[in-house]
Amino acid sequence: MERRLLEGAVVATATGVDGVRRSHAEAAIREAQHSPSNTRVGAVIARGQTVLATGYTGERTGLHAEQVALAKAAENDVDVTGAQLFTTLEPCANSRTSRVPCCQLITEARLAEVHIGEYDPNPQVYRLGWKFLRDHGVKLRDFPADLRQAAHEASANFTEVFTRGTGMSAGAKFDFTQNGGLFTISVDDEKESPCWKTRWTNRGAKSIYLYGGHPGFVALARYAHEFDEIDDPDALDYGGSSVPIEIGSIGIMRNEHGHVLCKVTAIEPTTDHGGSGHVSVTIKWEIRLAAAPTSSD
Repeated sequence: MERRLLEGAVVATATGVDGVRRSHAEAAIREAQHSPSNTRVGAVIARGQTVLATGYTGERTGLHAEQVALAKAAENDVDVTGAQLFTTLEPCANSRTSRVPCCQLITEARLAEVHIGEYDPNPQVYRLGWKFLRDHGVKLRDFPADLRQAAHEASANFTEVFTRGTGMSAGAKFDFTQNGGLFTISVDDEKESPCWKTRWTNRGAKSIYLYGGHPGFVALARYAHEFDEIDDPDALDYGGSSVPIEIGSIGIMRNEHGHVLCKVTAIEPTTDHGGSGHVSVTIKWEIRLAAAPTSSD
């Protein structure tokens, strides 16, 4: 899309409502690509074709992309009442710092509509921003499908921590009701690195299923609570397609690369099992690689 400068404001030359919205979403993605940190987020505030302000995470120290855009608009005496916000990642609704959450700033600025490129995959944040804005009368839209993918790719280094983990021994916390319950564990970040695609499904308030798809791939180290209590993982029973793992217990996923031992340390259950709305499982893992074949004379 071509853009031109008009009296200090950027104007998109796209035609039609959908074209203009797409143009602003694309601009937000470009802003995200300027972010110097792993959390790459871009934001654009617009009224019709006119871009009123832009921002990206890291443009100003300690501020989120939406905060930067709103601050720049205020500094330039730009009225954003009734305007639209295009942001590549769901605005935050809770904050563990003294910073005012972006959703509160958005409603205080009386923005009328927010377009979201991707919902925050953090299980403590997912859809809370959407709910806050909905409850405060803000109209909500999603980016077009292809631009949602582009928004995801722009912030992949951040969002990937909730779908993938690396290291011979490490841990993670993720929402097992998202991404099909899939969490990939790999030795390192190399493309051909040995990896295990673990999958987790709902069971109860204090236990969860590790799912192998069909017999032969998943086992429960019954009564074991520490990795060093497990001598040979192949000695365990792999006869079922899934195993229930209670908090403090260990499940094992195996493939041609060897085994990954997964200890469940915490569960935030779904609401039907007494949960509060946040859903997550916290695991620690240890990788045991298969022994390399030895040559024989």
